[in-house]
Amino acid sequence: MAALAEGGFVEPTPIQQKCLPPLLEGHDLIGVAQTGTGKTLAFLVPIFQNLKPTGNPQALVVCPTRELAQQVGGVASTLGASLGVHSVTLYGGTGLGPQRQALEKAPDVIVGTPGRLLDFLSSAWLRPRFLKWLVLDEADRMLDMGFIDDVTKICSRVPASRQTMLFSATMPPPIVELSDRFLYEPVTVRVERKRALAAGIAHEILEVSQRDKERALCKLMRINRAKKVLVFTATREATGEMASRLRREGHEVVSLSSLLSQANRERALAGFRDGDYNVMVATDVAARGIDVVDIDLVINFDLPTIAEDYVHRVGRTGRAERKGSAISLVAPDDRRKVEAIECLIGEPLPRATLVGFDKPAASEGRRRERSNSRGGRRTRSGGESSSKRGGPRPKKSGGKKGRPSQESKSRRGGRRTEAGESNRRAKKRNFSE
Repeated sequence: MAALAEGGFVEPTPIQQKCLPPLLEGHDLIGVAQTGTGKTLAFLVPIFQNLKPTGNPQALVVCPTRELAQQVGGVASTLGASLGVHSVTLYGGTGLGPQRQALEKAPDVIVGTPGRLLDFLSSAWLRPRFLKWLVLDEADRMLDMGFIDDVTKICSRVPASRQTMLFSATMPPPIVELSDRFLYEPVTVRVERKRALAAGIAHEILEVSQRDKERALCKLMRINRAKKVLVFTATREATGEMASRLRREGHEVVSLSSLLSQANRERALAGFRDGDYNVMVATDVAARGIDVVDIDLVINFDLPTIAEDYVHRVGRTGRAERKGSAISLVAPDDRRKVEAIECLIGEPLPRATLVGFDKPAASEGRRRERSNSRGGRRTRSGGESSSKRGGPRPKKSGGKKGRPSQESKSRRGGRRTEAGESNRRAKKRNFSE
């Protein structure tokens, strides 16, 4: 408790209250909770309570992203400082040398991303034989990012006598299969997701056409007085393009995506946090480790595909009892995404228009939806293929491929005979006249 108080951790959150008793008793556990609920301490406190430094790694925490690994590693370092527990963080995007040196110092707790952990396990720099605790943090995110095979390999290399903790916001079938395979009679703890949005954040949807989104963003940046802005895009390639456009508008902008090296990502985060840049353009995955308390405005240039990510995004502003704003640029094609978000949070989002921009017709989105939903191939003339219009084409009669049947020969032959007879009669009439 003294170590928790020194770290500023006083009041346990609901997930911590539910997880601590079974974990302290040694049970495997599945924790279904979202990011930001305090689950990091929910798994670190039981580990630190029972860990006695022996000069060998005893706890392994697997995280989906470098930023989250650094965040968890930072909490582990803070908590372990007064207990004599040493931790290291391992992630890709940086050289192996310094991390090998860190492993040589005999850490007690190791936090890392799947790929880099597997590298060290495969090269024997990380020996798992003394591991007693295994934590899989944000397992569903690791599934989304394609790390599930690496996670399976890591689980297979850790001693079976370990205590395993799996935390995930959702439980899709592959994660259920993973837990069935590697957890022994786990206790399942659920913390109901918060559907209500955080207080102190003003939400607004600006309805614009898809082609006007970039111009609308630039105008928003000109008329808004926010000191620190976080812009979300759908793809990592778009972060660089959008950052370049905003720089031409005179803003101090930095982008954050997996395209950057780890050193550049850390510099970008530090510059944004320290105020060297007033705008950051980021993707959902890269932004999961952003811990900046004074963001005034979040702009969704692209709405997230997953409704829950909207809550994560807008939660980056209005922190520490500050006021914040969240503005989403919504095109007609985004109608279903908006409906999913409103269904999740249980309330409608206020609509507005931007001066100088006409509200797009709803029919624009519906036309595109109908176009996308039509099946079948198109012919060169633009119509549907015959297989879609009228079922399968009738088979050509006949025996050998490429040769007409005897029946078709006779039909064509008959037509030629009738035409020839008609021509002969006409010639005969002309001659007699």
